[in-house]
Amino acid sequence: MQDILIVGCGYTGLRLAIRLRDMGYRITGTARSEQHINAMHVAGIEAVSGELNEESTLQKLKALEPILVVYFVPPQKNVADPLPGILQVFRHSSLQAFIYAGATSVYGDRQGEWVDETTPVTVGNGADAGRIKAEQLVEDAVKRYGLPARICRISGIYGPGRTLKGLLQSGHYSLVEGHDAWVGRIHVDDLVTGIIKAWQRGEDGQVYNMVDQRPHHASEFANLAADLNGLPRPAWIDESEARDRYLPDEFLRKVSSKRIRCVRLIENLEVQLQYPTFEEGLPASVAEDRANQL
Repeated sequence: MQDILIVGCGYTGLRLAIRLRDMGYRITGTARSEQHINAMHVAGIEAVSGELNEESTLQKLKALEPILVVYFVPPQKNVADPLPGILQVFRHSSLQAFIYAGATSVYGDRQGEWVDETTPVTVGNGADAGRIKAEQLVEDAVKRYGLPARICRISGIYGPGRTLKGLLQSGHYSLVEGHDAWVGRIHVDDLVTGIIKAWQRGEDGQVYNMVDQRPHHASEFANLAADLNGLPRPAWIDESEARDRYLPDEFLRKVSSKRIRCVRLIENLEVQLQYPTFEEGLPASVAEDRANQL
């Protein structure tokens, strides 16, 4: 049985692990929280909980000799980032693919303009400098060591357990007047399919946008989420109140506006989205949540 490693096996990682397990692979995931470790054990996934920057943990992961590594850990700000060490450990391995799960935040705020994988990415305009640096590390490993890496830029993951219900109930979610941003989202099951196809069909050093086929205004998703969950629609607040309420990075995410194309996901990876828009995926997610509560 061949091994697959998922580094940072959280919400999406666990969903991916279960799909790959059902395909006949032996899956190992890393996590820090007890909740995620327990969830892996329940699903029959081997869990590793050591610090990723420690040599003993890195050697344990290397000894797995995985055919695929999927890396979900976001860039770290206050501690040493584990990505360089992970790339170093697997630089001369026999991997079929190294999937870096990045983010469309590298595009920054495009004021509603269209972007795709060919759109130049530079620091500025609210672009996520940490994510850009991480992509550069991955690209460097491709060029220097021939690492078979692919970058998946992900936007707005939703699905069962992620329908804005908790944020709407708490009143923490609000919309900002004058900033009904264009956003992209993807259902977690379509994201899992996209990641698997990036492994099976992707090209080394290539970038793939993991979003669905209909960019939409933030209010469209939030209002439908409220309606489906039987909750009041979110309030609109002015920009000054939003700046006081949210941390700077969180505020920037709320007002950054761009329409993201998923051309390579559909044409190159030949993914047929189960939920081409949130209008199909969000009701299915709420229905699955309700079924799980029975």
